Amino acid sequence: MRILRPALQGAAILLALATALQAPACGGSKPAPKSPDDLPTTADGGTGEGGAAEGGAPSVCTGASLDLANVLVQSACEVTNLPADAKQRDVSALLAVTASPSSPGVAPGGHVDVIVTYTNKSQAPLPLAFTLDPTPRFTIEAYTSTNKRAEMPKTHQPQGKNDGPPPDPSAPGTAQVTLSPGGTASVKIGWDAVRLRWAPELLKGTPPEQGYPTAPAGPLPKGKYLLKVITPLTGIFEGSDHEVSTVKTTITVQ
Repeated sequence: MRILRPALQGAAILLALATALQAPACGGSKPAPKSPDDLPTTADGGTGEGGAAEGGAPSVCTGASLDLANVLVQSACEVTNLPADAKQRDVSALLAVTASPSSPGVAPGGHVDVIVTYTNKSQAPLPLAFTLDPTPRFTIEAYTSTNKRAEMPKTHQPQGKNDGPPPDPSAPGTAQVTLSPGGTASVKIGWDAVRLRWAPELLKGTPPEQGYPTAPAGPLPKGKYLLKVITPLTGIFEGSDHEVSTVKTTITVQ
């Protein structure tokens, strides 16, 4: 066995200790820690490390292809303190919103699904906020060629019975999702080609935030209708026509 001289033996020990301190715990090289400026920022100003995805959002709330019907009801996606600069963002150059019926035509009284799709046109993650009251509400209104509501009752809404004040609406909340660059988020909303009537028999048990209840009252006449899909997208700058949060498409009842 080779015996090192005392001076060489001490140098070998120091070299071994230095090598051990530089080696990673589980193999591979360990990157230098990120500075706060390198970390994604969450809605509450956190860094987003520890299982978070783009922009610090939980992985269930971010991605390239999101099903909003499932994502927006996740408690992990609820936020309570959006950044001040997210209140009225102009996303016209970043976001495309479209609505497409599953079929261009439907029989009177028939059913069709309308798919609303949000597309991130930018090369950076795009956060989007949606109002919850207490769930995300996507509603469809039908209009005739003369811009009149086609499905609503012709009579005035009936007055409720004098049995005490109505319950208070639920406090609204906010859910936030983050679209990857070029990513999409979509939701499917059902629509029936029917007229509606006021339904006082459904008043009890209907959440007040949903408005006075209605029920089907026969098929819509044949013709072409404009469908306005009112979405709970919030925190964006838009005009009086709500051209971002309200998206339009057409359907033919035939």
